[in-house]
Amino acid sequence: MFWIEFIVLMLIIVWGTRKGGSFLAMAGGIGMLIFVYIFRVTPSDPPITVILIMLAVITAACTMQATGGLDFMVQLAEKILRKNPKNITLVAPFVAYLFTFCCGTGHIVYSLLPVINEIALENGIRPERPISVSIISSQQANTGSPITAATVAIVGYMTIFEKVNLATIMLVAIPAALIGVLVAALSVYKKGLELEDDPEYQQRVADGLVKDFKKKVEGEKQVTKKAKISVAIFLVSMVVIAICGIFPALRPTFSDGTQLAMTSLIQIIMYVAAAIIVIVSKIDSNDILEVPLLKTGFFAVILAAGLCWLVNTFVGAQTDFITENLSALTNKYPWIYIIAVFLVGALTSSQASTTMIMIPIAIALKLPAYIIVGGWMACSSNYFIPDSSQCIAGLAFDTAGTTKIGKFIFNHSYMRPGLVCTIVSVLVATGIGYFVF
Repeated sequence: MFWIEFIVLMLIIVWGTRKGGSFLAMAGGIGMLIFVYIFRVTPSDPPITVILIMLAVITAACTMQATGGLDFMVQLAEKILRKNPKNITLVAPFVAYLFTFCCGTGHIVYSLLPVINEIALENGIRPERPISVSIISSQQANTGSPITAATVAIVGYMTIFEKVNLATIMLVAIPAALIGVLVAALSVYKKGLELEDDPEYQQRVADGLVKDFKKKVEGEKQVTKKAKISVAIFLVSMVVIAICGIFPALRPTFSDGTQLAMTSLIQIIMYVAAAIIVIVSKIDSNDILEVPLLKTGFFAVILAAGLCWLVNTFVGAQTDFITENLSALTNKYPWIYIIAVFLVGALTSSQASTTMIMIPIAIALKLPAYIIVGGWMACSSNYFIPDSSQCIAGLAFDTAGTTKIGKFIFNHSYMRPGLVCTIVSVLVATGIGYFVF
């Protein structure tokens, strides 16, 4: 029954992925119907804690966006990038990382891509280089930020490990990701032909398809005071969450001896931050329901409610089989688990859903914490099959036409920096995690 149920689970994931969008969550509901009525499996509980944290973080981020806070952050990014134009290939990915880390979603990179493209062309740099590695960087930042759905999910699942909490996960994931990003940027620093030697680019210039970019200092959106204040409040709330994770004594202990869990604290602080932003900026709270970020956040929530419920049910039904038959194999060959994380990440194009699919399985396999967290760094593999919205956006914003998907699909611009970043991040996280956990 394990293999029958496993095959059905994989078929559901592949089907949902091919249909795309929110259908992945709906496919999870169809899978639940099959598991419950045909296989007679008792449903597990949906990942309620993870969903509640997602809702709190989404509320705070959307509130910041409603005040114009994200526009303000984009302007700050452009100023940073224009101060180091000749090193755009090295600087841009770290700016992209920082933005995702602070905003909790890799989709923020869309707002940076036009700026990166312009600065690269202004300085005669092949846009493929900074654009491709910035896309990879923005996705890798999902592993380690205290407010991304992926990090929230792994914190919720890993509470069974004494030394694993938000603070230790950040301690492992952040340096691993940053080192991975640096090596990835170096790997593409001289990738491809220079623009003056690229016949396709020269033809685009001759045909008038490439704009003669001029630096834009005028025409910037006016940043309001409330936008700056909302960004400050949001960032302070992140710092508070991180500090409380590092110093458990700051969390209250109750009469029964239990301490306030980080999962609960994250929700409290995010909702408080959203409330303070609304009060201080005096915006209409109904405006929050209209911001673009809400769509992205809601997608992560319904994935957790649909597909990840199915995975939890499968793991719950097959825990004994997994423990008795597969745990010895994966403990002896942990790379099997890491490759599985990578492939699921490539299929689902979502770090959050990959986390919620693979971490319960890893726990059931009784893998050590450092292997679970190290392998988790491979969940940002949505570049492998270049059909994610971020990869498509990179193609669209590269007006020079240097960022490409090759004839054989897998020979695309994101493959080299992506694989380099993933391999280095996994190795570094596993090494650091061995000592931390």
